[in-house]
Amino acid sequence: MDTELLKTFLEVEKTRHFGQAGDNLYLTQAAVSARIRQLENLLGNALFNRYRNNISLTPAGERLKPHAESLLTSLNRALQESSLGSDQSIQLAVGATPNLWDSAMQNYLHTIYQQLPGLSFRAEALGREQLSQQLLSRTLDIGFLFDPPKTEELVVREFLEIELVLVSSYSDVNYAHTFDNNYVKVDWGTAFSILHANLTVNPVTPILHTTTGRIALDFILANGGSAYLPASIADPYVESGALFNIADSPVVKRTVFSAFLESSEKQEIIQQALTILKGTEPEPASTLQP
Repeated sequence: MDTELLKTFLEVEKTRHFGQAGDNLYLTQAAVSARIRQLENLLGNALFNRYRNNISLTPAGERLKPHAESLLTSLNRALQESSLGSDQSIQLAVGATPNLWDSAMQNYLHTIYQQLPGLSFRAEALGREQLSQQLLSRTLDIGFLFDPPKTEELVVREFLEIELVLVSSYSDVNYAHTFDNNYVKVDWGTAFSILHANLTVNPVTPILHTTTGRIALDFILANGGSAYLPASIADPYVESGALFNIADSPVVKRTVFSAFLESSEKQEIIQQALTILKGTEPEPASTLQP
């Protein structure tokens, strides 16, 4: 199958617009339509419901999407590994949810690179479901996430604990009123969302939802507000006077899990990497320092 057809299919699914997909792929709208028709004829099913100003996937399109993503990612990885230099014998593909890269994984990547010479890397920021899918398809070698995947094919272990603290740009705000003024809610996993609902007396309407602490930090520094952030990220800003700890606010501890395929052919290097990281204190990305 021509992989360009799959790339076009995924671009149309992402943009929900044939013209926009064409612009992104440097194709005419007619060429995009022709590729989609060719793919539909090849598979014998319509992939998109075409309504005026509304394009959506059909059930066949929904089934094709994860396979198309996995196939293209696997192909890209095969091309990358085939082009490794003579001093790079193995590529390690590491994935983590977006909220973990800034709080720990960025510097962990530096540590692995420095202590395991000869490796090349691929780093991905993915949602929990995409992480699990790519681990199972061998597109990723190891993943880090708050909500552990529940499948027997993956080895899942507790990896580290992150302490989340409630901080604000306002020095005089108390816990009862923290959520009333520019509160930013960060996705720190399912357990955090459940706990968060129990911590607040009244329903909370955040000014911003985000999947990363970096976005929350930048927003409250620029516009004022409050957010739960990893203590390792928040503490330097508290020490500098840019942020303030909220008195009487509960500290939330979240466990981060590592996951890798039990039958992975890279078991040895994965175990080496995990052993090195277990003995390393997690630090936020250097670009997050005040």
